[in-house]
Amino acid sequence: MMQPGSIRAAKPETFTVERRYDHPVSLVFWAFTNLEAKRIWYGGESTWEVSKHTLDFTVGGWEHWRGRPNAEAPWMTNDGLYLDILPDERIIHQYNMTMADRLFTVSQQVLEFSTQGTGSHIKLTEQILFIDGVDHLEDRIGGTQGMLDNLDAYLNKIPENVK
Repeated sequence: MMQPGSIRAAKPETFTVERRYDHPVSLVFWAFTNLEAKRIWYGGESTWEVSKHTLDFTVGGWEHWRGRPNAEAPWMTNDGLYLDILPDERIIHQYNMTMADRLFTVSQQVLEFSTQGTGSHIKLTEQILFIDGVDHLEDRIGGTQGMLDNLDAYLNKIPENVK
């Protein structure tokens, strides 16, 4: 039964973020495929309490993440399914996010990778559905930009022999 004043809605939005990196496409793409690397730049393990992060980077494979920014915050999950993978070119996946076990967004994301000079370029396009009154498009864009900044910082710190 719905509580008085509760909102039952699904609001769609779309956004695109682009980023250039001073690293080859193969290295940037690799950072999305390797769980150890992704735990560092994506998973927030240096600043968040993360209780789960698994990755099956194959078409039909799942990525599961569960974390929270501090002990007082509710647990959040991000569960994604990989739909299409073209090495060094494109990743298409869909994912949903929950907070305190309540679904609040469902998304489809396309990452397009290309060579740009001696570096690389990512174009990330996301179609997002905000559920039941949650509407934080600017926060999601900011979070995505922050994630891509974390990727750049990670790539700049990894040893040359890993590159």
